[in-house]
Amino acid sequence: MRHPSGEQLLHFADGEMTSPQSEEIRGHLKACWECRNELEEIEQTVGACVRYRKVVLEACLPAPPKPWFDIYPRLAEIDDIEQRRRWMNRLLAALTGAWNGPRRWVPAVAMIVLIAVVVQQLRDAPSVQAAELLRKAAVAAESKPRKQRRIRIRAGSLQMTRIVGIAGRPVMRASDSPTELESLFREAHYSWDDPLSAKSYSDWRDQLISKQDEVTRAADHFQLRTSTGSGVLVEATLKLSSADFHPVEGTLQFRNHELVEISELPDAELLEPLRPMLPRRRAQSEVRVPMEMATPGEELAVFAALHRAGADLGDPVEVKRSGGEIQVTGTGISPERQQAIQEELRSLPRVAVRLSSEPAEGAGLEERSPRRISVSPGNGPLQMEMEQRLGGRAVFEQFADEVLDTTEAFMSRAHALRRLARRFPPDVESELTDTEKQILGRMRREHAEVLVGSVRQAESRVCAAAGITAQNGHTWSGWGAWQDQAEQLFLDARHAESMVVALLGLQPEQTQSPELPAMTTTSLAQLRARSENYLSQAAER
Repeated sequence: MRHPSGEQLLHFADGEMTSPQSEEIRGHLKACWECRNELEEIEQTVGACVRYRKVVLEACLPAPPKPWFDIYPRLAEIDDIEQRRRWMNRLLAALTGAWNGPRRWVPAVAMIVLIAVVVQQLRDAPSVQAAELLRKAAVAAESKPRKQRRIRIRAGSLQMTRIVGIAGRPVMRASDSPTELESLFREAHYSWDDPLSAKSYSDWRDQLISKQDEVTRAADHFQLRTSTGSGVLVEATLKLSSADFHPVEGTLQFRNHELVEISELPDAELLEPLRPMLPRRRAQSEVRVPMEMATPGEELAVFAALHRAGADLGDPVEVKRSGGEIQVTGTGISPERQQAIQEELRSLPRVAVRLSSEPAEGAGLEERSPRRISVSPGNGPLQMEMEQRLGGRAVFEQFADEVLDTTEAFMSRAHALRRLARRFPPDVESELTDTEKQILGRMRREHAEVLVGSVRQAESRVCAAAGITAQNGHTWSGWGAWQDQAEQLFLDARHAESMVVALLGLQPEQTQSPELPAMTTTSLAQLRARSENYLSQAAER
C-alpha cells in the first residue's frame, strides 16, 4: 500500500479504523521506517497534550459548580424514536403504494409463492425418490421366491459370514462374538435377521423423526444414503442393482463410531454340494466359507508402494480396505505424482486407484501433515535479540525459513508414523507374516531416522540463535507398544512445532514471555530424546 496520510495514522493510533484497515496499516508499518517515525511523533504529541491538560490546564481552571448532566442517553432515545418513525413511514408508504397499484405486487407475490413451492419440491425430491426406490425393491423381493443368501458383515476386527433365508447362526472367526454388535442393531431398530434388505432399511428409515436422504445413480446401481441426528444409528447406505433393485452392499455408521460393512457373497446354492460332507448338526445351522476380504498384508503392500513413491508424507491419499479390494483415493494430486503412484501400484493385485487433480471441497484429510505458513518472523524483543545475535534481519529471516523447513520435515514423519500405528494396531499387526512385519519395521525405521535428524537440526539452530546450551531429554526405561509410542511422539512433535512458531513470532497475538527460548529448547530436547528412543526400539524389533 501507499504511505498512509497523517489523518489515517491518527485514526489508527486512536483505534477508530476497521479491522481490515488496521491490519493493512499495521503490515505497512512493519516495513516502513518513515511511517513508524511519523506515528511515534503523533503519539508523542498526543501524550504532550494530555500532560498539558492534566498538569497545567486543570490546575488553572476552577472546580465545576456541579456535575455535568449526561445528555447521551436522551440523545440515544431521540435517535431510536426517529429511527422507528422513519421505518413506520417507509412501511406505510410501501403498503399504500402496493394497495393502490395491485398490478405491481400481485405478480411479485405470485412469483414468490411459485419459488417457495419449487424449493420445497426440490427439498423433498430425494426423500420421495428414496421412498420410491425402497418400495420397488421391496416389491421385487416379495415377487421372487425366497432363497438362501450369503452375506458378509465386517465391523472393525470382527468378520463373519451369515446365511439368511434359513434359521442359521453366523459363521465367525475364533474369539469373535456378535453379541455386542447384535445389541447395537436391536437398539437402533434395524433388523439383525436380514440386515441387507430393502425392507430392513425402509423399516429403520420410516421410524426416524428427522432424516436427510441422498440418492445417486451410477451405470449399474442406485445408492441411497440416509442420515439423522438422533438415535444410535446416525447414517446408513444401501446399494441397489439398477437391473432388478436387488441389494448388494450396505454400510451402517453408529454413533459410537462403529462402522459396519455388509456385502452379498455368491449364491448360497453353490454350497449345496458341500452339505453332505459336513456334520449333520452343523449342516442345518452354519457353513464355514473362505473369507475373501482383503488382508492387512495387502494393505501394507500398498503403504510400502506409496512410501517408495514418497506419497505418504502429506499427500491427500487415503488407503482403505473395502470388501475384496484395497481402495486408494485422493484429490488435489498433481499429474506427475499420480503417474508415480500408478507405477508403484500397478503390480499389486486387488487395488483400485481413484486419484484426481481437482482440489477437494471442504476440509482436507485429517492425517495430512500441515504445510507451514509462509510469513515473515515477528519483531518482538525476543526476535530482535536473536536478530542481533545472528547478524541482521536478512540472516534472521533465512534462519526462520530453515527452522520451519526442519519442523515441517519432522512433522511429516511424525504424521506418517502415527498413520501406520493407527492402520496397523497390535491386533492387525499380529495377522502379518514375518516378512510383512519386517517391511513394516523398515518403513518405521526410515521415518524415524529422518525425524531424528530433522529434530537435531532444529534443536541446534534454535539453541545457537537463542544463546542456550542444548539440554538432555528424559530417558524412558520401558518401551511399550510402538503404536502408543508413535501417538505420543506425534503429540510431542506438534508441541515442539507450536513452541518454535511462537519463538519466531509468527503468532503476533500470542504473549511472549522471557522463558520462551528455554521452554522451546526443552520441548525440542524432549522430542529428540523420545524420537531417539523410538528409533532404538524400531532397530531392536
